[in-house]
Amino acid sequence: MRNNFVSTLAVLSLGAASLMAQQQTVRLIPLSGVTILSEPGTYMLTYGLTVSSSNGAGIQISGNNIVLDLNGQTITGAGNGTGAGVRVIGARNVVVKNGIVEGALMGVVTMMSSNVRVENMMIRGMAGAPPEAGIMMVQTWNSVIVNNQIANTALGIFVRGGNSFGNRIENNTLTTSSLSAPLGICYNPSDTDPAGPKGDLIRGNLIRGYRQAIAFSSSSDFSVVEGNTFIFRTSASSNPSETNVFKNNTDVRIAN
Repeated sequence: MRNNFVSTLAVLSLGAASLMAQQQTVRLIPLSGVTILSEPGTYMLTYGLTVSSSNGAGIQISGNNIVLDLNGQTITGAGNGTGAGVRVIGARNVVVKNGIVEGALMGVVTMMSSNVRVENMMIRGMAGAPPEAGIMMVQTWNSVIVNNQIANTALGIFVRGGNSFGNRIENNTLTTSSLSAPLGICYNPSDTDPAGPKGDLIRGNLIRGYRQAIAFSSSSDFSVVEGNTFIFRTSASSNPSETNVFKNNTDVRIAN
């Protein structure tokens, strides 16, 4: 990361007997170029950026204890079905929030990471084919995907691998205008792990327009799917494992 501007915010916290000011450093991310964040801290994007590398990410997080506030800015992919907006890899205690990703193969990707929170993101796809996805979680555990808007991606949220467990996917809106987009939320093995994800909570999401709203592989077990609205074209769900629990979901089929 080069030529970062540094500003300091005063954060007020009320103690038992006094009001104290603590200093929190916010690093302002440069205008352009792929950025790798590895040092703890809070980072704020000050301008939009474009992903030029076909296999790259606009911002990659490979360190612990990092907050990335995209500050309403846009990360734009190459528009040719490649790249990612934000990639979190081998990290823990990470927050990604408050931004827009468009024109990339994947909006946000988490890999081999834990305690990641992705919130208030707007991800716009290109109505392409899988593996295009709004958010992909591979071998990711104890993480939260909440209050995001995902539009026109082939897969809305894609969770993969037996080391993905204990995640919460809540209050997201996933919509597509494509007649062929296959899956809103999908649970599958990863390329290197035949086991599926286990023990997640999927609650309060609106999934509209996909062929199937949610699907579990046969090795994806022990999840709870509760209080979602599934507005689908072919079927609401595919659930080969009896260990997954569905309750209080609303299923509505629409015309193709």
